[in-house]
Amino acid sequence: MHFATSRKNDFVEMGLHHIVAMYLFGGCYLFNVWEIGSIIALLHDIADVTTGIVKCLAETRFGTATAITFVTHMIIWAYTRLYLLPWMIYKIWTTPVDHFSPVVIPSFVYLLGCMFLLHWYWFLLFCRLLKKYTTSGSTEDEQSKTSVVKKNA
Repeated sequence: MHFATSRKNDFVEMGLHHIVAMYLFGGCYLFNVWEIGSIIALLHDIADVTTGIVKCLAETRFGTATAITFVTHMIIWAYTRLYLLPWMIYKIWTTPVDHFSPVVIPSFVYLLGCMFLLHWYWFLLFCRLLKKYTTSGSTEDEQSKTSVVKKNA
């Protein structure tokens, strides 16, 4: 659906995220390395809880609750996706396991590294949004606005 809907400003990074996630989970299935996929899914699901709460609260008039939840979300995101994820990538890379092919682990490590870089990028966007909120009180997310794509006739 990502490629069929209207393009937003975050089209490229979300497209990369979806492609990397499909390869990671598809590879987990094909190479029978569910341990890697389950750990990564758990790490991502923890911060997704507060992502949903922040999105819901952002549509209400409860600004203080939204701000507190957003900061909590940033802390959880930083711990799970910026601290634990690279540690797990390191453990995947250094743990000697035979997966019948020498390309399996390097491929997973590369894709997880791409995911890690995306998480840093998004965390920096969170920091910019928090700074904008603390300086001006504005909660508008410039990144998720829909941009107009003009087509040449």
